[in-house]
Amino acid sequence: MNPYFVAVIYVVVATAVIPLGFAIFHTKYQLADVLLAVVAGAATWLIPTVGGIASLVVTVGILYWRLGRGALFPDIVVSVLVARLVMVPVLILFVHR
Repeated sequence: MNPYFVAVIYVVVATAVIPLGFAIFHTKYQLADVLLAVVAGAATWLIPTVGGIASLVVTVGILYWRLGRGALFPDIVVSVLVARLVMVPVLILFVHR
């Protein structure tokens, strides 16, 4: 699968899922913070071999930097992990076409 396609899917899915997680946890955020973290995470996704883990760390790190210490766990960590889990069925949907 094309890594650029996976990065675009990550941006779309994470931009939709992370704010839903923040709504569940009543976390105050701005969409610009989420977009910054998601785009940076998608860019690091393209690093060979370690891109998947680096993307996760960058996304959580930027959201932690932008939202503050009180929102790290469970707000940020759970929302980003759920976004990653939601990516699996979306990617499977596109692979089987």
